[in-house]
Amino acid sequence: MTGSPRTDGVIRIAALDLDGTLIDADEQPYEGVVTGLRALRRRGVVPLIISGRTARSFRDLAHLDDLFAEVDDEVLLSEGNVRLARGADLLSYPRTCSPAVLRRLVEDDPGIDLVAEWSGSLHATTARAAAQFALGYRLPRRHIPVTGPATAEGPWFTAVTVFRSRTPVLDLVAGLDCEIAAVGPFGADVVRPRGTGKATALVRHLRRRFGEPDLGRTLAIGDGAADAAMLSACAVSAAPRHADAAAADAADVHLQNDLASFLHDFRPERW
Repeated sequence: MTGSPRTDGVIRIAALDLDGTLIDADEQPYEGVVTGLRALRRRGVVPLIISGRTARSFRDLAHLDDLFAEVDDEVLLSEGNVRLARGADLLSYPRTCSPAVLRRLVEDDPGIDLVAEWSGSLHATTARAAAQFALGYRLPRRHIPVTGPATAEGPWFTAVTVFRSRTPVLDLVAGLDCEIAAVGPFGADVVRPRGTGKATALVRHLRRRFGEPDLGRTLAIGDGAADAAMLSACAVSAAPRHADAAAADAADVHLQNDLASFLHDFRPERW
């Protein structure tokens, strides 16, 4: 996706990654970020979160109420394929993947270690997969029931994380309408609906939620490779100083100071 046209030159929306951007590895806000978001709001910019987290793991962040008070009520999760209206605790699914994909994975590779996400809940084929997912995403193990081969009977889903399979995942889903992304830190493959991506999800969301025709009035901030397309597509973008190389290369600004300072100093009409 190419950069959006720059309309009136005033930024109205700030699209923000969560983990590694607003919060650290201990799931605590980086120093000064909450007041930085508040400063954006005072200047007429609406901060919103777009994250790769599952709905289940996001709901476990109740201790971040101060941070969430400064962002829009609607949060985009699972790389934008899930929308959570926090006030109503209501989930919706702009993009899902056919049950045929899940059936193929489970039935054609008996014993496969995977965790599937649908309707905001998680389901594991094995205890090992459940334990790996819980560890990787810092979730209580009890939130991931082991449903074994019955996992193949799941409905339209938002993501499947495969930790181990006898057959390469790419071969298992060949010919089906989905895409695969590697999750390096976990040594896993994530199967999602074709066309998944924060940039496309953001365009869709801003049109529905705010009536924005494109990303021409949007600031994007993110630290990961999955943020790179969004950083390239928005009118202006920044990557934190510790960002992945792909994010740093895609952003207009690679911050050398902390994010809080950038948020406090940002002027939506002068960028």
